[in-house]
Amino acid sequence: MRRSGSTALVLVLLLAGCAGQDNKITIASAPNVFLSALYVAQDDGLFAKEGLTVEIVEVESGNDSMAALASGQAQYADVGFEDLAELSKAGDDSVVMAHDILNRVTLTLVMRKEVAERKNVTAASPLKDRLGALKGLKIGITSPGSPTDTYMRYYLGSVGLDPERDVEIVPLGGGSALLAALEKGQIDAYHLSPPTPYVAAEKGFGVVLIDGPKGEVPELDRFDYTAWATSRRWAEENATTAAAFSRVLAQATAKVKRQPDAVAEQIMDDLGSTDKATVLRTVQAMSSALSEKGCFDPAVVQRTLDVMLRLKILEEKADGAEGRLWTNEYNGC
Repeated sequence: MRRSGSTALVLVLLLAGCAGQDNKITIASAPNVFLSALYVAQDDGLFAKEGLTVEIVEVESGNDSMAALASGQAQYADVGFEDLAELSKAGDDSVVMAHDILNRVTLTLVMRKEVAERKNVTAASPLKDRLGALKGLKIGITSPGSPTDTYMRYYLGSVGLDPERDVEIVPLGGGSALLAALEKGQIDAYHLSPPTPYVAAEKGFGVVLIDGPKGEVPELDRFDYTAWATSRRWAEENATTAAAFSRVLAQATAKVKRQPDAVAEQIMDDLGSTDKATVLRTVQAMSSALSEKGCFDPAVVQRTLDVMLRLKILEEKADGAEGRLWTNEYNGC
């Protein structure tokens, strides 16, 4: 199953459910292994069994996902709490988190092998040294304001580096573009959720310095990194469909955790990959970071928002109470 691609997201809802429920769901997302449950649910016909018609439309970054949600062109997108907090700060509460995906930041830092050797850092070096080695480098990100940008700025600031003065940050687009730029020496490092950082290491031109799925940055563990967000109004008007969507994702997540080998084989086409070994390594690595049932823990949500404020990802304190930025109303928790 391959997705149709268009960042413009000019979409038409083709099918409406009975009893006023809209059973057509459009999802805006960029290909990623942490969305394995979505691909499994689609490929195994789990959505169809619930009477849902799901279309996955590929976007380049989280910014495009938020735009699709805000405009109503997508019903779901995988985004971060910082996106919703900033939207809420601007007076827009139209979007709400409805199903948790990841409970730690999985961004994985990879550096060109010769640069890492010159900087004398490895995956075994102290975290401070690995981050300090970024000084003076050209660092790739997906787009300004995306998680690859905001969390990179946190990493740099945590070791006293100025993102504007001490490095060059280069927006390049998605994982394939970042991987190609690293291989060609156009950038020295980047971080992104696997698999592309693993690919760079396995092909011999990259060295993984921070393995995000392992929770190597303590402040970013037990942290609601990414979740499925939806339109409040759409979910309220289509509560049965929203509940079915979450129910299917929980079933598919169980398979991802239980049968990583089968899932790796199954999702290769979704990721545009022919490297099963790398996909399997990534599925296995990401498994422990996946939320089993999509439930939000109020304490973890508030901790996430507080850490984001401390790391200056957020400019002001956000309210982590249920109903403000998130809800367990549709995920059965």
